[in-house]
Amino acid sequence: MPTGHVKVFNADRNFGFITVEDGSEAYVSGDDLGGIALRTGDEVEFELADVEKGRKRATGISVTKQAPADNPVGRTMAPPPSWDQLEEQERQRRMARRRRR
Repeated sequence: MPTGHVKVFNADRNFGFITVEDGSEAYVSGDDLGGIALRTGDEVEFELADVEKGRKRATGISVTKQAPADNPVGRTMAPPPSWDQLEEQERQRRMARRRRR
């Protein structure tokens, strides 16, 4: 049975992705979980099934090691830049343009 880590799982949308040990990704449907809850960073065992277009799908998923509740692993977004930062970037861009002339 292949093993991997949960890359991301969105419980609201009922799907996610697992990173397999070989570096590839497999799709996870909430319907295939059988009532278990997945969190980003969980170590899991699963079976791979090919679906259309050569994509992999994980079925028969079982959690071998749960990630801590405050797990920082996963997709995070940086806060948007402030107005002052944007103005400074624009000022720097204009100064560099003047120097090139």
